[in-house]
Amino acid sequence: MIDQASKLRDLVAGIGADCAQAFCPEFAPSGDPDVIAVTSGKGGVGKTTLAVNLAAALAAFSKRVLIVDADLGLSNVDVVLGLSPTRHLGHLLVGGYTAEDVTIQGPNSVFVISGGSGVRELAEARDAERELLLNKLADYYRRFDFVVVDTSPGIGRNVTDFLRSASKILLVTSSEPTALQDTYAAAKTISRLVEHNRLWLVVNQVACESEAEAVVQTLNSVAHRFLGWGFTTWDWVAFDPALRYPAVNHRPAVLSHPGAAACKALRRLARAVASRNDRRRITTA
Repeated sequence: MIDQASKLRDLVAGIGADCAQAFCPEFAPSGDPDVIAVTSGKGGVGKTTLAVNLAAALAAFSKRVLIVDADLGLSNVDVVLGLSPTRHLGHLLVGGYTAEDVTIQGPNSVFVISGGSGVRELAEARDAERELLLNKLADYYRRFDFVVVDTSPGIGRNVTDFLRSASKILLVTSSEPTALQDTYAAAKTISRLVEHNRLWLVVNQVACESEAEAVVQTLNSVAHRFLGWGFTTWDWVAFDPALRYPAVNHRPAVLSHPGAAACKALRRLARAVASRNDRRRITTA
């Protein structure tokens, strides 16, 4: 019988020391990285695009930034950035590979760890394998000021393991009714794992601030009633065609279209994250 470990060994077979992987330089450990997990209750709300642009915006503040594509088995951060890494998170499950070995440099000096698109063994990793993966990453994170983790959508184990170690969790949603329902379900689960004040709500792809505020108040009315708390920290990003352009030119929109409304909002969000201050507080009865 071919076990999971055998499949993972086969996955990395033939990749030698001469492969074209860009390695992370020897940064002095920062000691206290800010780990920002970007997650969502469902797909299709712009989570990955937001994560990539947030990382690029943070790097523009002269910060050392790593983005980890933790959408295990269905990653596409490397595709968005036009990168072709030869190694990915799956290699950390085999042995003999470090996080530095699977890191590649992207635009604006953002360092990237790919999740390995289509690698089923990553999505189906056992508890011990996930623990090995997380332990290898945790020590590596200390080389950076900020680590942006793009998780899978939903609230499965592959998501919650990454959320537990995050200092901030950006829960991305839209104004679509299905997105709101799944966002509430995700918030309910996440608040059982970590303090709910670590949750920042980001309302994405909306027309204006008042639409975003309506989304926040809708979610908070339910959260206050059934969970006993509501989102106190939130932000919003307008729907903007500029965010689609990176699929063509493989550069984050905050770099290629800095004047676009959505890109201004993403830089505002990055400043709030970088300052470690809450951008906005609201209360809902």
